[in-house]
Amino acid sequence: MTYRRNPRLLSVAAEVPGRARGRLLGGWLGASAGMVGAGLPDLAGAILLVEAERTVGLGLIDRQLTQLIRARALDGLQGVVLGRFPGFEDYSDRGWNLVDVLRDRLVPLGVPVLGGLEFGHGPDPHAVALGTVADLDTGSGTLTVSPPAR
Repeated sequence: MTYRRNPRLLSVAAEVPGRARGRLLGGWLGASAGMVGAGLPDLAGAILLVEAERTVGLGLIDRQLTQLIRARALDGLQGVVLGRFPGFEDYSDRGWNLVDVLRDRLVPLGVPVLGGLEFGHGPDPHAVALGTVADLDTGSGTLTVSPPAR
């Protein structure tokens, strides 16, 4: 199954060019950060899917990504896929917006980041099988996911 970037989604502006292949893991950022030290799967060799909705502010997104980074949970990561972030479209805090925070935390990882996928919170989200092998390509704006094993 191939998922294509929606160029109208905010997370497209946080892209980092490149290609990657790995197991697709993650989902809601709050759950991933909350599992640090309590059962977060090894993300080495994986592509991390990240999505969230605005429940508080940018500080929470920053803290959750920082927690994953400082816990070294993102060491060996192959790429990042950004889904939906509803509520952040016109939101800023002290001159920063969601794209600023995502770029500040993700660019230093040195991995490709594909934004604008229709995963996560909001109306009519796409479903994706986590744990499957996926290919990320920012040039074509696609995430291609292998069928789950039976």
